[in-house]
Amino acid sequence: MALSSDRPDGIEPYYRLAFVMDGPCIQHFALLLQQGVTISSRIGCSIGTFLREELGATAGTIEKIQSIILDGKPVDDIESAIVKDGSVLALSAAMPGLVGATLRRGGSYSSFRSAITYHETGEKYSSGEGFVCIKLFNLLMAELGPEILQKGVIISSAGLLSFTAEQFPDFWQQCRQITLDNRLINGPELQDNIQPQGNKFIFLSVSSG
Repeated sequence: MALSSDRPDGIEPYYRLAFVMDGPCIQHFALLLQQGVTISSRIGCSIGTFLREELGATAGTIEKIQSIILDGKPVDDIESAIVKDGSVLALSAAMPGLVGATLRRGGSYSSFRSAITYHETGEKYSSGEGFVCIKLFNLLMAELGPEILQKGVIISSAGLLSFTAEQFPDFWQQCRQITLDNRLINGPELQDNIQPQGNKFIFLSVSSG
């Protein structure tokens, strides 16, 4: 399944797709969150500010975030690294093995990757509203995923169709309501109502009843 997290600039208006699920639903959307979803958010702020104010992360959740990758580079200092328009931010709790220890922010093995560690250059970046791609792994999917999905994420139409086509019957049984552009539809109708050649992106929100 290929999910696009490209910048949705200069596109036609989004499809607006909303799922209302019965009970916890994060397990159904885990792969989507791992591969990356784009959110419209504040930019030009530190990762620490972004986590607290844009993702709603508590101090306890931030403490659990052991590996942070910003635009392909591991981050140690979340208060100095800046989230920019178009950034890709990957967040993970502790991972096992040497790789996990090396990527851990501020860990004793961080010197092993000094050549690729993220450092700000002093360049001035614009602040305001922009787009950021978020990737979540392991227990952070349950910690941060529900609020991100409820606020809404942007994915490609083709990615959404691929995602829904791979769902098992229990996913659809758990769907209490599906609306597309404020119109009630059922699961099978998605394939007929979303054309990947037309509106390229979808604003997807997921809430639990």
